[in-house]
Amino acid sequence: MPDLCKGLAWLLSLSVVAAQSGNVAVTGALPDAEAYLKRGEASAGAHKYDQAIADYDMAIRLRPGYAEAYNDRGHAYHWRGGNGRQALADFTRAIELRPDYPTAYNNRGVAYMAAGDAARGIADFDRALERNPTFRNAYVNRGNARLRLLRVGPALDDFHRAGMYPERTAAMLGGAILLTVAGIVAARRTRTRGTR
Repeated sequence: MPDLCKGLAWLLSLSVVAAQSGNVAVTGALPDAEAYLKRGEASAGAHKYDQAIADYDMAIRLRPGYAEAYNDRGHAYHWRGGNGRQALADFTRAIELRPDYPTAYNNRGVAYMAAGDAARGIADFDRALERNPTFRNAYVNRGNARLRLLRVGPALDDFHRAGMYPERTAAMLGGAILLTVAGIVAARRTRTRGTR
């Protein structure tokens, strides 16, 4: 009889899970937390943040220590807007669960920057880069945070490490503006000479 009760409870929980969130891959006795994570990623990629958050919620229910689900849910909260605190809490939880997770540090740094705290953002970008010295997005984000604090030299260093050279773009833009102005001046001189 206990086995029958366990079986019925399992079927009931499975039908509740399926009813709450649609078709999700089921492996063994429980719905697969990774399937919810993947579906959440697809929903977030399609800018369906509420659906993504629901899928990440289910992944976390199924696997409470799932750092990636916390990180991704924080990302969905961040992009949905209006939930900066929840995004920060989720990134922090992902870091608590997996202290070597550079993406979570990078994402939390971006959330701090969005909240107007570039200095805390830089600290998290530093941590991300300590864990992954080739993390291009962390260099770009730290460069942007340093620009907000008017630290131009270090910001350019970060952009260069990321393979970006904004001063070249600025020089090309400046050159294009100078050529345009010179062309306008030359055209006016030509017109002025023609009317004399």
